[in-house]
This record gives sequence, C-alpha cells and structure tokens, in this order.
Amino acid sequence: METTEFLKAISELRITHVERAMALLWFHSVTNNDSALSPKEICQRIEQVGFAKQNPTRIRQAFIKDRRVVKSGKEAFRINPKSFAKLEELYSIYLECRPIPKTSPVLSVSLFQNAKGYIRKVVEQLNASYHYSLFDCCAVMCRRLIETLIIEAYEHHSIDSQIKDGAGNYLTFSGLIARIEADNSLSLSRNTNMGLKHFKKLGDLSAHNRRFNARKPDIDQIRDDLRIASEELLHMCNQAA
Repeated sequence: METTEFLKAISELRITHVERAMALLWFHSVTNNDSALSPKEICQRIEQVGFAKQNPTRIRQAFIKDRRVVKSGKEAFRINPKSFAKLEELYSIYLECRPIPKTSPVLSVSLFQNAKGYIRKVVEQLNASYHYSLFDCCAVMCRRLIETLIIEAYEHHSIDSQIKDGAGNYLTFSGLIARIEADNSLSLSRNTNMGLKHFKKLGDLSAHNRRFNARKPDIDQIRDDLRIASEELLHMCNQAA
C-alpha cells in the first residue's frame, strides 16, 4: 500500500491535522522499517495527496509534547515503540494486510540476522502465528524452518544430491531427518537429533491430522530444542549471527 492510498483510506475519519500526521508517521514506520520523518516531510506528503496546506511548526510543537513519538536527530520524529500497538489498533484496519508484530515469543529474530531473506520471513511468520494464538500455523512453520535449514546446510556444502530422490526432488521431511541423523559429515548434537523428532511429530499432527489442534504448551515444549537446532543448522550453512 502506498502513502496516497493510506491517507485516502483514513480521510473518512474525523481527526485533527496532528492526528493525521501521527497516522502517517505510524504508516511510514510500518512500511519503512521504523524510519523517521520530519514535520516538514509529513506535511509535504499530506499536501501531495490533496489535503489543504499543513503547518509543520504546529505539528512539530504537538509532537514535542506527545509521548507517542520520540525525537530522531535534529528535526525528525519516530513512533515510540511503547505506543506502536495502540496506533496499530487504530489504523491497521486501513491497511491491505496487518503488519507482522515486532515480537519474538518463540525465536529471537537476532539469531537470524545473517540468514537469507526467505528464512527470516519464515521466522517472522512463526513468531507472529504464536503471538496471535495460531498454534497449528506456528507448528507447521517450525517444521518448515527446520526443513529449510537442513536443505541450506547440504547446499552450502555442495552435497545436496545426497538429499534428493531419483527424480532430483528433495526428500520429504522424514527423509531429510533420517539422512542428516545418519550423516557423519554433518554431525548433529544429541539435543538437535532429539528435537528433530519432536518438530516432525508436532508439525505432522498440525498439518495432517484433522482432529488435532496444537495448543500453546505444545509450542512451549519444543521452543528450547527449536532454538538449539536452528542455531546449529545456521552454523552448518554459514548463516549464523
């Protein structure tokens, strides 16, 4: 969603110029990795959409007094992290999709800061699904993460042919686990080997058993093993933080 679309979407709200500026700053934070804007930049963007001329001095004075924002450099402001959730409640319904919450209830995102982008996306979704109590989704994403990291490890060592079938397709998750458990060149720790079985069992139940629904304790029980296995496999594929 572009800035223009967001501002038009909230134009139906009866809010002050300052609140519109606050909403825009929140939107910018969501779409630009928590970066800051100056009151002048905010006013220019609002005016470009077709709103009347804005007063950057008034917005600046209001922001200085407002605890929902904090200064960033000489002129710019950013959303105070403590206020992000409340602003999200107000304005996220005007987005095409709700932003992924910046939370790490299962795996710390810092552990994956050197991982490939699609792996970081899996971790974000894994944490978000736990955050929103979507525990079956979380279990399936745990399984997907480990499956991906195993493949990454074999590809990094240029031995991925060992985890493919006769048609050149990667083995199923059970096949990947059986292969890496028996592999002396990629020797896993005992904790990781035990954890792999737990991830597979829970992931299979959540994905394939129509009478099973994962619950919070199910994820909590595998969380430590998941962290250990993830870090070990990240080292194997040279993507550890």
